[in-house]
Amino acid sequence: MNYRFEISLPNSSDFRCEIAMGGKQTFQQFHDKIIEVLGYDGSQMASFYTLDRMGNRVKEIALMDMSTEDEETDTLVMDVTEIQEIVNANCIELEYVFDFFNNRYFRVEYAGEYIADSADVLPVCIYCDGDIPEQMEFEGDEKWGFDKPEEEYDDSFMEEFSNDSDDYRDEDDEFGRDDDEFEDEGRYDDRYESIDDYIDKL
Repeated sequence: MNYRFEISLPNSSDFRCEIAMGGKQTFQQFHDKIIEVLGYDGSQMASFYTLDRMGNRVKEIALMDMSTEDEETDTLVMDVTEIQEIVNANCIELEYVFDFFNNRYFRVEYAGEYIADSADVLPVCIYCDGDIPEQMEFEGDEKWGFDKPEEEYDDSFMEEFSNDSDDYRDEDDEFGRDDDEFEDEGRYDDRYESIDDYIDKL
């Protein structure tokens, strides 16, 4: 059996897309087709979720299994999970999270059986219309720190360390020593053959 899915934004009619899948095809193939049709970056994380009768997420179908051996989870993996294993009379609606950072997702709803044309190679996009949402979205003028232009950084606080740092050398210190004495302090005279010889004669 072939499945026809309608993909849309929750509570919005600005975007709608229909994709047909073969029942024995995997959610990995479904994901890849969505990425291809919408022009998204396939390297980003994404997941399908099954829903209960109240619309709560129940089971995740992820790109990869992130659980450890000690963890028991309901997470499935896209490349080994077939469409027909999940979509049935009790599960006709899914959510596809395409932006984990902002928890933005599509509604993926079973819209009936697809009667394939002899020329069709599934999965196939039947219809796509409207403004495709961006994959990642930041509110307002929010920027990451490393994107900030260099001239916008305030490094004026460094001036207090670079200016007047040697003021104590401008005049004789409280013991009446000048700059030359500071420079010579701690050094032994060239008349001595070694530092040990200098120390012995102190």
